[in-house]
Amino acid sequence: MSIDTKIKKKMQDHQTLFLEELLWLHKNPELSDHEYETTTFIKKHLEEFGIEILDTDLKTGCIALLKGKKEGPCIALRSDIDALPIEEKSSSQYPSKVKGTMHACGHDTHMASLLGAARILSELREDIHGSVKFLFQPAEEINTGAKKLMSLGCLENPKVDAIFGLHNSPEVPVGSVAVKKGPIMAAVDRIIISIRGKGGHGGIPQLNTDPIVAAAAVIQSVQSIVSRNISPLDSCVVSICNISSGIGTTNNVTPDEVKMYGTVRSFDTKIAKKIEQRLTQIIENTSLAYGCQGKLNYYYELAVTDNNPSLYDTALQAVKSIGAIPVDPIPSTGGEDFSAYLSGDTPGFFYWLGVRNEKKDCIYSWHSPHFKADENAIAIGAGTLAMSVFKAIEQLKN
Repeated sequence: MSIDTKIKKKMQDHQTLFLEELLWLHKNPELSDHEYETTTFIKKHLEEFGIEILDTDLKTGCIALLKGKKEGPCIALRSDIDALPIEEKSSSQYPSKVKGTMHACGHDTHMASLLGAARILSELREDIHGSVKFLFQPAEEINTGAKKLMSLGCLENPKVDAIFGLHNSPEVPVGSVAVKKGPIMAAVDRIIISIRGKGGHGGIPQLNTDPIVAAAAVIQSVQSIVSRNISPLDSCVVSICNISSGIGTTNNVTPDEVKMYGTVRSFDTKIAKKIEQRLTQIIENTSLAYGCQGKLNYYYELAVTDNNPSLYDTALQAVKSIGAIPVDPIPSTGGEDFSAYLSGDTPGFFYWLGVRNEKKDCIYSWHSPHFKADENAIAIGAGTLAMSVFKAIEQLKN
């Protein structure tokens, strides 16, 4: 029996178990760096599969290793495990039991897919000519988890030869998997803008230097960066998402300072540098024109999630081999800290797992309180990750 046939059979045979694991994970979400019960659940299952839990100083999340029958390449598979501080309002039949917390980004589907892959691979270890490292990573939503694992040398001992991961997509229909050559998710930069003036009585504005008026002008001017300073052929986003000023004062007090918080998304470091330069010019000069002082703090948080071209055919064949439909997606300006694993010389590939199903109300975007994924995607996710191991080992040995 071919490995393709074996994996497809196990995808079918273990459907009930995949669903049981997904239900528990969805009903018991935990926030970033507080995924204690989730970690216990994952470790319990990995140990049942006979997979070694590696010793690390991780408080949540874990790294595990499965050794195949013969020596060979080491392939890593990664899932994030944290939830979001959002009250669930979805039509799920197994909603979150934790008030104010839900898997609104579908990390439960990622965990269930990776646990499913671990189950399949543990049963096929005699066919593995190499090893598999499982990364169950905390704190993706706050952009620190992958960096933490990298600081622990997660791609070493044994050295990882290729890494695969996936994220669900409510834009891709269930039964399909997005396979993209090159960038699939954007770099994520964080900006903090401070504009300082001189506060005073709101009814006597001529005696004040109003930072709110300056902030309004800055916001308007920032909108011109994408439309007038960046080529229309380059995708990027500049968004001011939070404005804070005058907290605790009354309706007739002009504050001393305005703070604004935002995000920049791009697919090219040169574009990000240009945006930073233009933001600095606009903030400082516009603020000065209104008699204020403006300052920009710009933080490069996540790099582009850029799929290695050398793994494209491997990923494509993995998806086709399990009977899923590969699609070529438009890249997303959402970000992913999976990019941290691609910062060195380890090639990596990131899929989008289709979870959309209009008939089941699985149509809402990431981070929506109504977000819901079609549970039938789990077997496909598990099969895709498991097959990626075999296809990658085959490629690397040739």
